[in-house]
Amino acid sequence: MDGLSLASFLPARARGPVTLAEAAHRIGEGTTLREAVADFLDDLRFARDGDDVADRIREEAPTIDPHTDAYLAAVAEHVAASHGLRVPPWTRCTTRFLDHFWWPSATPALHVRALVESPAAFRRRGIFIGRTTLKRV
Repeated sequence: MDGLSLASFLPARARGPVTLAEAAHRIGEGTTLREAVADFLDDLRFARDGDDVADRIREEAPTIDPHTDAYLAAVAEHVAASHGLRVPPWTRCTTRFLDHFWWPSATPALHVRALVESPAAFRRRGIFIGRTTLKRV
């Protein structure tokens, strides 16, 4: 492999489970919203049980900007609802809701589809995403 070892592709140290609050910190440091949430959702697939899932969304995500704040609250609410858990109280704060509609997609042709497909936690915050946005393989 051209002198590269497997170690050069692995993280320097193992990391613990990604929480939504940690994802927010990464966004604040420059990681895109899409990438940080995707990493959170990827990691969430390995949660041991409902308590583990709840632990990953319990801590309030730090505030960044109105769009990101509402989006992260929607993710937490959607994850809780999908796992039959209580929705974390921090997601109900008025600053976690937009006062206008927002489509995170830069593709206007997908906006109509997002109006129909967006999960309830997102719609009620004025955020419209496609059905597959939160799907991980």
